Amino acid sequence: MKDLEWFPPIPERRATSAAPLIWSALAGTCLGLLLLARGHRFVAIFAWVVTLLLGICLHSTPLRGPILRSFRWLGTIVGRVATITLLWPFYVLVFGGVRLVLGLTRIDLLDLRLPSTKPTYWAAAVPEQQRAKYYDRLYTIGPARRESRRRTWAAGAIAFLLFLAAGSELILGLMGFGHPIVYRVDPRVGYYPAPNQDVHRYGGNIHINAFGMRSGNVAAPKPADAYRILMLGDSTLYGGSYLDQSQIYASRLEGLLDRARGALPGPPRHVEVLAMGVNAWGPQHELGYVDEFGLFQASLVMVMAPPNDAYRPLYGIGSLPFYAEGHRPRFAWQEFWDHLEWQYGTRTTAAREQAKVSRQASDVLAKGTAAWLEIARLAQAQGVRVDFEFLPNEDEAREGHASSATQQVLDALLPDLAAAHVTYAYPLAMFRNELGVPHLYHDAVHLGAAGHRIYAAYLRDRVLQLAMR
Repeated sequence: MKDLEWFPPIPERRATSAAPLIWSALAGTCLGLLLLARGHRFVAIFAWVVTLLLGICLHSTPLRGPILRSFRWLGTIVGRVATITLLWPFYVLVFGGVRLVLGLTRIDLLDLRLPSTKPTYWAAAVPEQQRAKYYDRLYTIGPARRESRRRTWAAGAIAFLLFLAAGSELILGLMGFGHPIVYRVDPRVGYYPAPNQDVHRYGGNIHINAFGMRSGNVAAPKPADAYRILMLGDSTLYGGSYLDQSQIYASRLEGLLDRARGALPGPPRHVEVLAMGVNAWGPQHELGYVDEFGLFQASLVMVMAPPNDAYRPLYGIGSLPFYAEGHRPRFAWQEFWDHLEWQYGTRTTAAREQAKVSRQASDVLAKGTAAWLEIARLAQAQGVRVDFEFLPNEDEAREGHASSATQQVLDALLPDLAAAHVTYAYPLAMFRNELGVPHLYHDAVHLGAAGHRIYAAYLRDRVLQLAMR
């Protein structure tokens, strides 16, 4: 008897696998970085905090209990607050109002009052043939229970997947995915926003008029009583989807000049600023657009771009997924997945493309400066004043001088502009003096909301100065 094991041995506890912790940390970190890259800082911090707590729960048993109790307490508080603020007024107003109306009208929807025509509330039993197929389940519960469990698990899994898909689609849609700007492919221009679009994305409203401009609707022939400015540029002029149309410097400039229109030649009754800025555009795109659409009888043509745009050849969009007309994503998840694939493809081919661009840089620069000079020549041939406004990036403003690449463009272009009597400006000192202003730059190149406001005030003075010459 002493050799008999009265109790089975207790198995030793295996070491917790680190795989779930690693995968959850990677997923949370990647999601946080993606949100941070899109400008959602607080959501990214929240994702990282949730990832950290999940990792602690997976790897530390002593801390798991307090964390889960804290979340349970927080969930209870949030549920009670939501009940009081949302459900309780709804219950009182709707159900109370319905009950009051039913009581006053004496309508019995549930048939709770026994009418004189019904002898009893009891309903007739289901026929024996319909009940017979359920009798076996009363005594042979094994197969029936297994079948019931399988169906329950399957239904639960399907419901969870549907809820996850709907919830993620809603969240991604609120973040701006699923409603991208679509582009028109053009053999001469390369690409530009397809006409007549209205999109709300990343917190900003975007309106594209009939000519692909992020501006109000205009007619191609200029009204006789209007002072029209045609701006050509890249994403720094476009403003990005993180800014509302009213916040970009082209829209602000239009309002500022409209209030100061008495100082303009004419004077005009209203001012129109046409912002033809497109992501990743360079001089060759801008020249192609002018060749195809003309100068819209503008009173002033302004080329608005960082000098490094001269290094851009005539290619498609280089930093975001490109959606052509007729190929808009149907779901937010589709665009989100396209972004991930695009980022992966960009990183895997970045070194190869960079080497290719560096070998062709001198040739592209020559073509870019030639395209800008051709725009100036076309404008002057039509009697239109043209002005080049070169935007310094954040590093240049901080260091107080142009980068080597920027200086190379300026050295190649400015002598020819001066020889053609074309005005230009590179307001490096102005941006350097404003570096302490919050949200001056959104990133290393693009202006933030404050930057657009400050730049619009500078451009108003610049335009009024040019108009007096």
